[in-house]
Amino acid sequence: MRSWLHRAIRRAAGQEGFTLIELLVATVLGLLVIGIAATVFSAASRSQPGLQERDDAISQARFTMERLIREVRQGSTVYAATPAQLSLATYVDAASCGGARATTAMVCRVTYTCTATDCSRVEANPDGSNPGSPVTVVSGLSSGNVFDYSPSTVAPKYIGATFTFPGQNGSDAITLSDGAALRNPAASPS
Repeated sequence: MRSWLHRAIRRAAGQEGFTLIELLVATVLGLLVIGIAATVFSAASRSQPGLQERDDAISQARFTMERLIREVRQGSTVYAATPAQLSLATYVDAASCGGARATTAMVCRVTYTCTATDCSRVEANPDGSNPGSPVTVVSGLSSGNVFDYSPSTVAPKYIGATFTFPGQNGSDAITLSDGAALRNPAASPS
């Protein structure tokens, strides 16, 4: 044990160290690692606002999908049925159609109109008079063909909706789909 201790002390007292080449190689490798880390951090920082906007659009679409399906379930008459538009008579919690929110429900005509990038919602009286201002309820879509109807667009009993959001890299597109049957169907409007 004692001889081992003496050898360690002698070795520590020697002039061992790094050569200039070893020091330069270590410095270059350290700078390379720091450069890669800075590049990754910078790329993540630049993509964050776009990801946040997409996340907000998808959250808004989920809320709108729930509201749309609830209105379809409560609906009675379908006035317009195309892949880009749905107009129906349904119950709305409002003091007047297109007016302030209330705790009681009344029948209004609700129209969803979708374009290639967004969907808007308008409330009007059941006869279509006094429409309110259109409110954009979903944005960032990749298609305006949102609605599908079964058995047909003439007398739909089931209404489906699909919101499709484009992918940022072409492979991460997001699709939200749901549908409901009219619980209170009435005869088709004339």
